[in-house]
Amino acid sequence: MSDDESENLDDFFRCERRDDHWAFEVAVVEWDSQMPRLAWKSFRHWPTAPDSKQLDEARSAALKTPRFFRTCTRCGELNNAGHMFDRRICQGCAERFLGVVF
Repeated sequence: MSDDESENLDDFFRCERRDDHWAFEVAVVEWDSQMPRLAWKSFRHWPTAPDSKQLDEARSAALKTPRFFRTCTRCGELNNAGHMFDRRICQGCAERFLGVVF
């Protein structure tokens, strides 16, 4: 994965203070007609502020969780689940190779 891809994936993670805990959330792209929007899903909680190791571990685990991210079998790219055409093919490959029009 290139540095550019890592930077783009970082946009799908956030950690925020809540009333009684810290919440690590992962965004899933959802489509409202033709417009994408991010839906934030709770993934991990901590009673105190997480350290960088905890955040790295949470991010790594989320990247391996199919409800959030999947790898396209055609191009091999890791994508947010909302950018997949189906469980195996990303939207870009569906357009390029399957003739799908979005």
